[in-house]
Amino acid sequence: MNRLKEAFASGKVLKTCWLGMRDPQYIASMARFDFDVALLDVQHGYLDESSILAGIAEIVHAGKPPMVRIPVGRWDMAERAMDFGALSVVAPMINNKADAERFAASVKYPPNGSRSHGPAQAIALYKADPAEYMRTINDNSFAIAMIETREAYDNLDEIIGVEGIDGILIGPGDFSISLAGDPVPDAYGAGSIEQITDIAKRVNAIGKIATAFAMTPEHANLAHSLGFKLITIGYDGTYLAKGAEYHLDLDF
Repeated sequence: MNRLKEAFASGKVLKTCWLGMRDPQYIASMARFDFDVALLDVQHGYLDESSILAGIAEIVHAGKPPMVRIPVGRWDMAERAMDFGALSVVAPMINNKADAERFAASVKYPPNGSRSHGPAQAIALYKADPAEYMRTINDNSFAIAMIETREAYDNLDEIIGVEGIDGILIGPGDFSISLAGDPVPDAYGAGSIEQITDIAKRVNAIGKIATAFAMTPEHANLAHSLGFKLITIGYDGTYLAKGAEYHLDLDF
């Protein structure tokens, strides 16, 4: 159950698979590739509660720690994801201290939060002792707040200072849109790279976890150079497109 905590403690930069399709066989197949972590994206993906439940189980059976990104403000789903066995929840559009406090409370049990008791599925999935699960899960689960707006950047110190917020995830496309006021994203572009660099430094400086989304290997390498500790590389659409392109690179 503590495999994500161990992965973060190893000092290795973690490569994350980003999954939005709901088919369990597809999730299982992707989780078996050489990623360190697999994340189920409910915000912009196609997953519902039943496919989150099945998907988390497939990820665990593949030997990878499961993460779940919830839709904006869906604190109830954060609790459900944890009950299903997620070891980390990512929450989008965390813009201020109040957002961060509400999010952290939904992921952590008392006295650190307000998550209600209902971990039967997680306990069964990890074959955990129920009492030991309850005593250790707050330290073995991670609340990751997405920083993707100018407001969030302005409030960064307050957000990462909230007890129970374990780290942040940069959404570079939305962040560039918010900073530039241009609806066309420019991830890691000239208008946002200085702020992204600053975010990584400030989060790392207080010992919390700086994570980032990268659409391409080039952006993943850039995020690595900036000090991010967990980096998502692409998503379903790019995995499928690049695979199809490879097989269609023919002589006829």
